[in-house]
Amino acid sequence: MLRPDQKQGLMNCLGIKTVNVIELAQKLIQFDTITPKGSECLDFIQDYLSNLGFEVTRLPFSDVDNLFARKGLNSPHLMYVGHVDVVPTGSGWKYPPFAGIVDDGFLYGRGTVDMKGSIAAFLAALTKVEINGSISVLLTSDEEGPAKNGVIKVIPWLQETNNVPTYALVGEPTAVTEVGDTIKNGRRGSISFDISVYGKQGHVAYPQLADNAATPLIELLYELKTTLDDGTPDFQPSNLEVVKLSMPNKVYNVISGEAYAAINIRFNTLHSFESLTERVQLAMQKVHEKYQSICFLITPLPSAEPFISSSADWALMVSQAVSSVTGILPNCSTSGGTSDARFIQKICPVVELGLCNKTAHHVDEHANVADIEILQKIYENLIQNNLTAFLRT
Repeated sequence: MLRPDQKQGLMNCLGIKTVNVIELAQKLIQFDTITPKGSECLDFIQDYLSNLGFEVTRLPFSDVDNLFARKGLNSPHLMYVGHVDVVPTGSGWKYPPFAGIVDDGFLYGRGTVDMKGSIAAFLAALTKVEINGSISVLLTSDEEGPAKNGVIKVIPWLQETNNVPTYALVGEPTAVTEVGDTIKNGRRGSISFDISVYGKQGHVAYPQLADNAATPLIELLYELKTTLDDGTPDFQPSNLEVVKLSMPNKVYNVISGEAYAAINIRFNTLHSFESLTERVQLAMQKVHEKYQSICFLITPLPSAEPFISSSADWALMVSQAVSSVTGILPNCSTSGGTSDARFIQKICPVVELGLCNKTAHHVDEHANVADIEILQKIYENLIQNNLTAFLRT
């Protein structure tokens, strides 16, 4: 639960019926929420939303805490999706990573960009608008980690309790140079493969008496590093990257009988988990024909399928909200990594819109104070104007 000083600060904000978005972002940053920690931060947000008239439900799964809050029962139902968990801090920070310091117009702290600044902007926006239809907030503490006990576990509950939204907005950092210049209307897929190769250990001076596991592994990786495609109108070309490479060998005069690698493929809609797994297996078989005494073990680790939002109208609504506030017409993009949008897109149209992603996960992660304030105004416009317009159609 909240410490008395934290709760009093929150109540002071609510008591005057207005919330300073930067002070709210600072409060969120001050919670150490390295994955999967998040319960204290969600306690804070639960009190905040309850005082705004939201019905709040906590949905813990294993060591992960999740929060769902809803106000109103009518359509359209807009759900904001975010995560309070953050990646480890690293060392060398200008300011303590969980202090939430403002300096020269910038807010510093782990999670400022990814994505507590966005959460603060949406929570603050809720105090400035009249809610038409219904609004909900879904927050997890398992987005930066395995993502096994967060949003993916909440979705069945949403379906069972008649809480599936009309539209969803994910507050991930999407902007490149200024807030609103880019929204994400889809994402590439992601699949990894662990590759183990087993040969025969031996003396470096007598290679004919050994089977060096590294040699066929290198050839396999070379075989795999080919152009996968040229992209599509909605997606950039797929890419395969070697992300791990190792041999359990600590000396210089031994040929290793074991070698390991891991690859990750970010792919567009020209591929699938099945087609990429087949591609890797075919490459392995080709190399194995040359090295028949070698044993290969390949383990696919699927993570996310590629997708495009199922509603162009929703992307247009979000774009109009951005343009109304900033004058910018956003680019629609599917670039970048994965997010919880990959789970949400299975139940409703989803678009992502948040702060600039330049310092996400960096030491000295920070955001321009003005950008957070602009994002709040965009969220206000989206809730008040665009959803009201939807009701009239």
